[in-house]
Amino acid sequence: MSNIAKMKFLYKFFRKKIWQCQLGRGSLLYDSAQICNPQNNPKRIQIGNHTHIRGEILLFKHGGKVSIGDYCYLGEGSRIWSGIEILIGDRVLISHMVSIYDNTTHPMRADLRHFHYREILVKGHPDKIDLSEKRVEICSDAWIGSHAVILRGVKIGEGAVVAAGSIVTKDVQDYTLVAGNPAKKIRALEKPPAHFMAWNE
Repeated sequence: MSNIAKMKFLYKFFRKKIWQCQLGRGSLLYDSAQICNPQNNPKRIQIGNHTHIRGEILLFKHGGKVSIGDYCYLGEGSRIWSGIEILIGDRVLISHMVSIYDNTTHPMRADLRHFHYREILVKGHPDKIDLSEKRVEICSDAWIGSHAVILRGVKIGEGAVVAAGSIVTKDVQDYTLVAGNPAKKIRALEKPPAHFMAWNE
């Protein structure tokens, strides 16, 4: 492949990614980034300023919305899958191989799950389906460690830290370290100094 052909391919590749979301000033989608937006509405995936995306952001066809703030990071191999809404604040660091879901991804009943899978194979994700969606929120200044899993309906508080490999099934308080499966409070964390808080406002 010639250099011109490579440049044309890369242009089309990155143009498609950018078209599927609203990308803020100074933000980057890396080669490993995947943006899957079958709703074909870039307003449903909003990425703030100076945010770097190496992982995957996926919306289901029947619904879903993802909003990521400024100065955030989504590590390689991490996945954000939304069927209703996932809201991520500013300065949130999400390490590699993290999974965040606001839904069950498939119906819980075995027959419905099978029919859902067959429909995906034949026609793609359906326009109408109940995946027991519950909104997820990760507040500003949180840090999600590698291989952690954040499940539907969870709120991660401001400045909280989720340790590597944790499975978060319940809300996490502000400035709290949690770890384990299911994740439990380990200890309270020190809040940043006042001048940092003022700078962030």
